[in-house]
Amino acid sequence: MSKPALFSRQKIITVLALLAACLALPVSAAAADLFNPIGPVLAAEAWHLVRVTLIGAFVVTPPLLLIVFVIWRYRIGGGSSSYWPTWEFNGFYETAIWAGPLVVVGFLGIWLVSSTVELDPYAPLPGADPLRIDLVGLDDKWLALYPDERVAALNEIVLPVGRPVTFRITSDTVMQSFLPQGFAGQIYLMPGMVTELNLAASEPGEGKAIQTQYNGSGFANQRVPMRAVSKADFETWVTSASGAPLTADRYPTLISSGKSVQEFHAAQAVLMPLSDDCLFERVVARYHQNAPIPVAAQPGSPTYDPGAAPLPAGACGALLPANFGPAGMAMGTGETNPMADETMSGAADSGAQGAGAKGSGEQEGDRMSGSE
Repeated sequence: MSKPALFSRQKIITVLALLAACLALPVSAAAADLFNPIGPVLAAEAWHLVRVTLIGAFVVTPPLLLIVFVIWRYRIGGGSSSYWPTWEFNGFYETAIWAGPLVVVGFLGIWLVSSTVELDPYAPLPGADPLRIDLVGLDDKWLALYPDERVAALNEIVLPVGRPVTFRITSDTVMQSFLPQGFAGQIYLMPGMVTELNLAASEPGEGKAIQTQYNGSGFANQRVPMRAVSKADFETWVTSASGAPLTADRYPTLISSGKSVQEFHAAQAVLMPLSDDCLFERVVARYHQNAPIPVAAQPGSPTYDPGAAPLPAGACGALLPANFGPAGMAMGTGETNPMADETMSGAADSGAQGAGAKGSGEQEGDRMSGSE
């Protein structure tokens, strides 16, 4: 009886079919992602991942190949190698086994430290006049405040191509995680705290502002369009703001999820004028009043009452303690990000049309209070 072929035609066809299916899976994901970046920050992060993977392959690949070789060479009945029952130690093999991984791990360590400094989210990107966006994470919603343009966008984030963007980010509910898909990596946000993220868009396109923190029912539906458009389209978008201005008095109604449709709780993106220059500071200052916040005044509480949750009043400079975090409220400070990205050059003059369909679905869901 003949031995079955190790690599029969049927096995080869099956393996090739499985590989083709695996390669075809990402084709449907035409939206921006790690390997289809819109901005230089995510492009650098993608290249960093590729480099680390290739370097790590020098450690992982040889053992995998040796396993196959050993199984084939020392197979029962077909092996042709000699058997050394008294073999114990070989200096060359011992050195090779340990030296390779040690060199690779050391090289990876140096590279990781360098990349961590290079991709510091707090380091401003090269370029003058960064766009300031204050982002507030809410239950099922993102609220983007543009203090210089004096507009506020609910459930949509728009930024111009070729211009650096500096985000100040906080949460007015439970702990959240902001992932600007297609633009940069993930960063956490918490009530009463401010984190900063610098990014840019080198070409027009559309990604998603995604909330990735497991923090309650419906969290996965908190994803809204994040568009990069030309400078002219951005200016047109800013001038299209309409309706009643967003003020500190109207804000508590805006953030209410409720069990029915609220005045500002729309399924589509809403762009409105912004009349309070320090609305973001008031949101953060809510958690710095040296007093417990009543349950009814906690935006993340199921019993939240907008009428019981007014934002702190007062001048912008007096809202937060003088010793508030060094990077908490400062914009555009610190050293420039050393990341050199050629794709930024000339991108502002491209004039390309930005793709973007407005609107996003919303899912109601209760949240546990995160302000305690």
